[in-house]
Amino acid sequence: MFWKSHNPIGAARSSQYKSAIWFANEAQREAIASSVIQLEQHYQRDLTTEILPLTTFFNAEDYHQKYVLQRHDAVMQQLKLAYPDFNGLVDSTAAARLNGFAYGAGPKNLFEAEKLEYGVDEDLLAPLMKR
Repeated sequence: MFWKSHNPIGAARSSQYKSAIWFANEAQREAIASSVIQLEQHYQRDLTTEILPLTTFFNAEDYHQKYVLQRHDAVMQQLKLAYPDFNGLVDSTAAARLNGFAYGAGPKNLFEAEKLEYGVDEDLLAPLMKR
């Protein structure tokens, strides 16, 4: 999923927008390294995505959080009722899933199966899956 969400051979505009994947343990590092080998063979060049050990993590500014979902005002208003604290909303599974669907990740049948679980009126969710 990670490799499909960005261009692993593209150049970053700046260090704050660099492409990177962080690993928390040796098993994750090995899984990443294995996937890198396959992608480098596919692209016939080195990837520009950095592979880094997870150390201190800083969240991006609020306007970057759940960026695609934030474009859906009516959905956000309902989510804010369930999660009045913005950090709670950002950390919620509901917001993460809906943001992914709004971005275009995840099959429509999965969205249809889950959509009633998010606490948002079904009619408001329809624009999330317009692709």
